[in-house]
Amino acid sequence: MSGISEQFTDGELREADTDTSVDELAVKSNPISEFINDKRVRNRQEAMVERQESTLREFEAFVYWIDRNHVCMIDDSHVVEFNDFLKTADKYLTRTYPSREGLIELDISDITRYGILTVLVDFYNFLKKEKGVITTNPAQQALRGFPEDEFDLAPPDRPRIEMEEMREFLAWLDTPFERAVILTLLKTGVRIGELINIDLRCVHIGNGDGGTHPFWQSTLDRYEVSMRSEVRDKPDSMYIYTHFNEDTEKLNEIRKRGNKRKDDDGSVIPLDDELKTALVEYLLIRNPPHNHEKQDTAIPLFCKPSNGGLERLTYDSVRGQFGTRSTSSGTLAEYGWYEEGADTEDNVFMHYFRHYFTDNLKHNHGVYRGWMPTGVIAYLRGDVDKSATVGSERSESTARENTYSHSDWRNWAINVEKPYLNNIYKFGVYDQTLPRQDPVEA
Repeated sequence: MSGISEQFTDGELREADTDTSVDELAVKSNPISEFINDKRVRNRQEAMVERQESTLREFEAFVYWIDRNHVCMIDDSHVVEFNDFLKTADKYLTRTYPSREGLIELDISDITRYGILTVLVDFYNFLKKEKGVITTNPAQQALRGFPEDEFDLAPPDRPRIEMEEMREFLAWLDTPFERAVILTLLKTGVRIGELINIDLRCVHIGNGDGGTHPFWQSTLDRYEVSMRSEVRDKPDSMYIYTHFNEDTEKLNEIRKRGNKRKDDDGSVIPLDDELKTALVEYLLIRNPPHNHEKQDTAIPLFCKPSNGGLERLTYDSVRGQFGTRSTSSGTLAEYGWYEEGADTEDNVFMHYFRHYFTDNLKHNHGVYRGWMPTGVIAYLRGDVDKSATVGSERSESTARENTYSHSDWRNWAINVEKPYLNNIYKFGVYDQTLPRQDPVEA
C-alpha cells in the first residue's frame, strides 16, 4: 500500500489543494513518507513512528478504496467516513497476519479510535504548517464536528480498584523499592518511561521547615550531585524532564526512552509526606549504583541489579518485575491482578496507575472525593489538553492555560503545590511519615 500515491498523475497531484510555491509534487508524491521522515529526524521513538505510519497507510488505502482519492485531495467528510469504518468494519485494509493468510481483524476501543484520528490531525498539521501543501486541516475540522459523546476517552474498563483495596496492595508489597515505585506512579501520574529517567538531582527532600533534609544533602554530597534549579528552592518536590533528557550526551549516558512532557519547562511535582517517606525508605537500603564514581554520569533515582552492581531501571525491567515475562510472573500477577492470556479489561498493567491518578482526581470521578482542577492534573501528567489541541503536537494551548492565566500559572506554590497537597489521596501505608512543610496560603 506504500505506493498508492504513485497511482496519481502529476496533473492530479497539482490539482490537490495547496497554498505554497514549494515543489508540491515532491511532497505530494509521498506525503506520508515526508511526515514519517520528519518524525524520525525529531528523535521520535521508532515503535511510535511505525504505528503512526501504519495508521496513515490504512487511511491512505481507505480514501483510495472508497473514492480513488489522494490523501491531499480529501475534506472532513472523508475523515468522518474513516471514523465510521473504524467503528463498523471487521478487518483492516492493509494489515495482514505474518504467519497466515488474511487481514487483521478490527476490534478497537473509542480511546484507540480517537488516538488514530489524532494521528491524522498531526499529519495534516504537518502538511499545512510545515510544508504548506494544503490550506485546511480536514481531520481537525472533522473532530471538531463530532458530538461530545462520540468518544469514550475514559481508561479501558478494568476492574474498579477502591481506595482500601489499593491500600491493601501497597501494604502487601514486601520491599521498599516496590512501594516507592508504585507510590510514585500513584501519587504523580508520571509515565513509566519518565519514572526510569528521574535522577537524584531532580529530587529535593525537605526537612519539613523549608530547608533540605540532612539525609538528602548527605546523599547528594556522597555522589557529588547538585540539585537542578527547578527544585532547588522547592523542598519536597520532583522534577520531570521534558522530551528527551537534553544533556545526556554531555553526561556520557544514552537513555533508550525519552520523556513525553509537552511543556518545554517540564513539570515540578510536589511530594506529599507519604511519597516522601517511601523514597527515603527505599534510598536508605539501596546500595550505590556501580557507576556512581563517574562524575560525568547522572545518578538515577531508581535502579535495578546488574552484574553485581546497580544500573538505571529500564522499561523492560519494570515490566519484568511488576508485570509478567514468559518465564516468570511479576508482582501484579502474584497479587492476582494480572493473568497471562486474560482479557485486557480483566488485567491491571503498570500503566493503570497513571489512569488511577487521573480518574480519581477529576471532579466527580473515580472513588475518591478530593479533586484537582483540570489544569493542575494536565500539568502534573505532562499532557496537552485534547479538547483544545486535538492531536496536535505543535499547538501551545493546554488545559493549564485554560485554568490559570500565564502569570498565575508561574506561581507554583499557590497554583500547583497547594491544590495538590490539599487533595492528593492518602493510603495510610506508614504509621508515621516524615513531616513536610504546609502548603502556601493564598
